[in-house]
Amino acid sequence: MAGALSTKPKQTNPKELTPRAQAKREQIRAAAQELFLERGFTGASTDAISSQAGVSKETLYKHFPSKEELLADCLRHLIADSSSSGPIVTEYSRSLDDLGDLRRALLGMAHGLVASLMQAEYQALVRVIINETPRLPQLGELFRSTIPQSAFRGVRTTLKEAQERRITRDVDADAAARMFVGPLLTYVLLDGLLVGEGPIRLPPDKRIEAVVDLYLLAIATP
Repeated sequence: MAGALSTKPKQTNPKELTPRAQAKREQIRAAAQELFLERGFTGASTDAISSQAGVSKETLYKHFPSKEELLADCLRHLIADSSSSGPIVTEYSRSLDDLGDLRRALLGMAHGLVASLMQAEYQALVRVIINETPRLPQLGELFRSTIPQSAFRGVRTTLKEAQERRITRDVDADAAARMFVGPLLTYVLLDGLLVGEGPIRLPPDKRIEAVVDLYLLAIATP
């Protein structure tokens, strides 16, 4: 697998890092992100990344045993640090009592998803993945596992609770999650990834609200 070591030290658990080690990990991540954007995934060698980060290759591999894991960490970091109010799909913190609660939950998820995925840095890394995936199919799977699957999972969880409380009809949760996420991704694609060097155009709030309200018309209990 590209970027993997033949012999590598045990990977560090980020949750167990000292502040100094955490700073070193962030240093590596920043250097890797810069090189991924400049040279692409294949062109950003581990030698170049360790040199750019000012660390030894042993230190690099201690934190990230493969370039794929390093790229995945860059994606996760951008989402976690996005200007939105939390994770890529922010789960509603209260129980769903009625359709109004469900609407508020879905609006929060929709805004979080679009704001996170339309960050300029995030979109630039996605372009790197799209460009490299024909040669390195594992990058496409890496992207699906770090971002879209987490979005679908959050929506499915909310919809299942809504069904249990009879707020929505008994619909296929997986299909319903795709119906919710799909229209939002059109903004990410058409107004983000496909605008070239121009500014990313975030959809106005009323557009997101319209998507959510039309969606609720399809699944809400009559």
